[in-house]
Amino acid sequence: MSPSPFVKLNVDGSSLGNPGASEFGGILRDHEGQWIYAFSGSWVTTSLKAELFVILHGLRKAWNDGFRFVQCESDSQLALNLILHNGNASHPYNALISLIRNCINQPWNVTFMHTLREGNACADWLAKHGATHEDNLTIWHACSPQLDTLVLADRI
Repeated sequence: MSPSPFVKLNVDGSSLGNPGASEFGGILRDHEGQWIYAFSGSWVTTSLKAELFVILHGLRKAWNDGFRFVQCESDSQLALNLILHNGNASHPYNALISLIRNCINQPWNVTFMHTLREGNACADWLAKHGATHEDNLTIWHACSPQLDTLVLADRI
């Protein structure tokens, strides 16, 4: 598979309780909105940590797969602000934030955008689906029929 010039990574993490049962999901699509792959999973943590984790995981996967122009979209403005603007070494998730910053300092072009929940329907579906499985992480190489409609709607 030859990497496209631009890929879009949508991510979502949430938690039932803080901390509590948490789920996360992400989807990577090419510059035309076509499915490349997705991932989902669950663990016990806070919603913010789940969001930061899914951003890190998605960026690492994109880097390892050779993509060098990535637009990452999240519906968590707090997570994006922590990554882009917070220099607080005493933040409880500073180690995770530092890992994300180190990742984006590789020789590639990563941009972050905030999106509303409505614009993040695919990642939201994957996160909810991640909570229904016992696997900590599942990689989706093919689009589920239930998710196919959301992917098409997002492309439009």
